[in-house]
Amino acid sequence: MAMHAQVIPGINSKAGAMVVPEGKVVIGLKRIYFKRESMFDGTDEVTNRENLDAKASVTLLVLRYGVAKNTDIRVMIPYKQIEATAKLGPNDVAIDNSGVGDIVVMGKYVLRDMAAYGYQVAVEAGVKLPTGSTDSDFKKAPSFAQGVHTPMPTQMGTGAAEYKAGIGYSQMIDSTWRVDAHTMYTYRPKAEHDYDFGDEWTVDLGTTKALSDKFNIGIEYNFKYNSKTDMGNDTNPMLRSKLPFKAFSGNAGYITPQIEYLPFGKPKIHVGVGVSFLAHYNLKEYQPLEKSRVVARVGYLF
Repeated sequence: MAMHAQVIPGINSKAGAMVVPEGKVVIGLKRIYFKRESMFDGTDEVTNRENLDAKASVTLLVLRYGVAKNTDIRVMIPYKQIEATAKLGPNDVAIDNSGVGDIVVMGKYVLRDMAAYGYQVAVEAGVKLPTGSTDSDFKKAPSFAQGVHTPMPTQMGTGAAEYKAGIGYSQMIDSTWRVDAHTMYTYRPKAEHDYDFGDEWTVDLGTTKALSDKFNIGIEYNFKYNSKTDMGNDTNPMLRSKLPFKAFSGNAGYITPQIEYLPFGKPKIHVGVGVSFLAHYNLKEYQPLEKSRVVARVGYLF
């Protein structure tokens, strides 16, 4: 079962346990924008020593196809844009990288169908392919950094495959109110330049309610945990010790209110927007973190 009435799963819920009907195709476009201009360590916000000012946007093209009654596959193709400036001692550093990132391929299978059980449970597994570039040079750099690459967290890809497994849950409270939950674990082997991004565990809990045949509102809790990273040898030791550009490690939770518009009163076309607000965090080392991010999506069911 893929959709129920006109209530759309939450914007970050990964559709809970829902799959696309057999033979149907869904095309979605999702855009995530955030700024990182604050630094954190543990449970404290600390001084931004390097005056880091970073912003990023990720545009995700998502293709989903129902290969069987209870099974679909999806392909996610990201396009990343990363801009950042920082001051390292007397030197100014600027990064301006953009390009296609690592493509993810996932399959989802329904274990418990909503029509039979009143709720739905599905499992999924997939792989992130190392399709993104990992050799973008500094567009601008201080003289001592000439010839080195941008740090791995600002690259388009990691240079290594990652392996994902997850489980989703969905339930209709009534014909206008739904609940979705999803958790996923990502195993990350060491990447390019012996960089360790840390394994990841995510949890997304959300509920959406139809106000009318054309408008849904919803709220989600989005949690992420990453084990501690190891910066490997992606930059020279002097630069590595000073750079504020680190991959996320630790845990953080966001609250995401959202609204969805269905112009024709059916989920064939839907447009949504949400804003995620940082609710709590506990980071493993000094690093940047966004206090909020804006998420927008549009989907079309063929």
